[in-house]
This record gives sequence, structure tokens and C-alpha cells, in this order.
Amino acid sequence: MTLVRRDARPMELTPFRTWSPFTLVDEVNRLFEEAFSDLVRPAAAYVAPADLYETDEALILEMAVPGMTPEDLEVSLEGNKLTIRGQVKPVADERVRRYYLQEMAHGSFVRTFTLPVEVDASGVKAEFRNGILRLTLPKVAEARARRIPIEVVQ
Repeated sequence: MTLVRRDARPMELTPFRTWSPFTLVDEVNRLFEEAFSDLVRPAAAYVAPADLYETDEALILEMAVPGMTPEDLEVSLEGNKLTIRGQVKPVADERVRRYYLQEMAHGSFVRTFTLPVEVDASGVKAEFRNGILRLTLPKVAEARARRIPIEVVQ
């Protein structure tokens, strides 16, 4: 069931109503929206929110995946493309549910990130704690920040 607030439109009884093609298009759009809004509304897809940041030694990706387990996730690294796949499963319940509101999305998701620097794939570390997946992707030696000494010239 979708709860939708609609503003009441006053009836116009004026015989001298102005007409233009744009008002007709607006009226047709309004009628279609009222009649078919529940049918054409796309189903909500789960998108796991993520943060990607860097330190001097590594890139860190943290992704919120509440209600999931490490077994529900698959992480792969190919070149500079990091891909995370997951499955958000609905709650298994024997009783029939009659929803008044349903905002929690379920289903599969895939997120692919293009990494800004080259990383050492053999040193990638994945941790899962309190619904947060944390990946530590160590940078290759060439991509790490280096301090360059400044020579004083006279």
C-alpha cells in the first residue's frame, strides 16, 4: 500500500478558461500520474553506501551492509576495478504480512569502484564488524607518498 498525499484541485467553472497546448499536456500528465503512479514506480533497489578514502600507505573502503553476513558478500579485484556483490535477503516469516509501509529494499546489488591508484592485490585485507565491511588496499610502492628533500642552493 502506498500512502500518497494529493492536493485537492478546485474545480474551475469559468467559461472563459484560457487554453494552450501546454495546459493540455499538463492535464494529461496529471491524469496518467494519478491513474498509473503505483504501476510505473520503479522498485527500490538496495544500494550499499560506501566511503573510499586514502592514507599514505593504502586505500580504505568502508561499506555499510546492515543485516548481512560475510557469506552474503563477494569481493573481487581486477586491475584497478574493485567489485563488491551482495544479497540482501528478506526476513523469512511464516506469517503473511500486511505492510502499511515498506522501505527496506531486498535483492542483489553490485558496486564497482575504479581505484585512483594502483594497489597490491596480494596484501588486500577485508574485515567485517557491526554491519560494516572494511577493505584495506595497500598501495604499490610507486603510488605511495614520498617526502622529497629540498636542497638549498646559493
